Amino acid sequence: MPLFNKLLHSKIRNKLGIKISQTLTNKSVSAKEIKYKKYIPLKYDCEEKEEFICQIENGRVFADWGFIFTEDGFYIKDVLPLNIVDSPQELLGRFIFYKFRKRRKIKGNIFVLKSQWHVYYGHWMHEILSRIFLLKDSKLFDEVDTIILSKHCKSKFYLEGLKLFGLNKKKIIFVNDEEEIICDNLYFSSFPGILVANPPKWLCDKYLNLTKELLSKNNFHFYDKIYISRKRVKTRNILNEDELINILSPLGYKVIYPEDYSLEEQFCIFNKAKKIISVLGSGLTNLVCCDKETSVLGIVSYASYEDCHRNICKTIGMKYFEYVENNPDNIVYFNKIIKDRNRNNFKIDLDLFKEKLKDFENS
Repeated sequence: MPLFNKLLHSKIRNKLGIKISQTLTNKSVSAKEIKYKKYIPLKYDCEEKEEFICQIENGRVFADWGFIFTEDGFYIKDVLPLNIVDSPQELLGRFIFYKFRKRRKIKGNIFVLKSQWHVYYGHWMHEILSRIFLLKDSKLFDEVDTIILSKHCKSKFYLEGLKLFGLNKKKIIFVNDEEEIICDNLYFSSFPGILVANPPKWLCDKYLNLTKELLSKNNFHFYDKIYISRKRVKTRNILNEDELINILSPLGYKVIYPEDYSLEEQFCIFNKAKKIISVLGSGLTNLVCCDKETSVLGIVSYASYEDCHRNICKTIGMKYFEYVENNPDNIVYFNKIIKDRNRNNFKIDLDLFKEKLKDFENS
């Protein structure tokens, strides 16, 4: 969000954002309603929603979120979550300087890999990288010359994820936020699934099959029981994790720091684990690589509760257990005045946790 937007009073931001939301809504179309060169419908078993890959001429891609417009300025609404227009202040952050946007034209066949929360690993896996599966299933993968990514997508996990599909830096163009890219031939996909951070069954199956292919080519060392640690990240850490590990280690749990492993190794480690314990967060994203034989115990504080991992387990058919730390005295916020759900660490009541762990171990 631009600095100027942050300096505006919230009421002004909301008022301006509502105007942008209304403009996008009033001039939005679905991919089927536009003039396209190719439209490939993709229907997966047990899914009501039809996915697609579409190709248009002179399509425009704007901002890190990946807003796609037709040549005559219509917003293609089914590329991003449909409720994206319900966030007026966030939209203002993207469009406040739209009239002064930089424009760049790229020749060839361009595929866009962008979505709302691209900087987070879970969203990258579920809502962005997942679009390559759709591109492959459309049989148009080999037609694409260039992939468009946000300039912020240069970290290890982004590039390793693309490499799993045979894509390297030579095929990628990193673009700036608030930059509009005009493409000779633009390829884009539907938003995978329906809800943000809730991958559909077809996508979980795709990641599982990809992982099985990786396992057939490699000989990694695996563990039946793993504990995923957040010790090397800044937020939602368990403050008494050392004591927790002292409980888990005698039961055969291997402590895993995801940063120590390649994405390929992480996929395989998750797939081979029979029991996984972790704080709810990006560390559990790779559950999509598991099958129903794996069971999960999620740890979370009431202050930062989320249900996406529960939903993934339900989608796959995995057993899911959960320990929720409900004692407010055990939550330590980074800012005591502003209690941000994403900026806190917490202790867990080890005696209460042991009760949940016993049920988990006996499952």
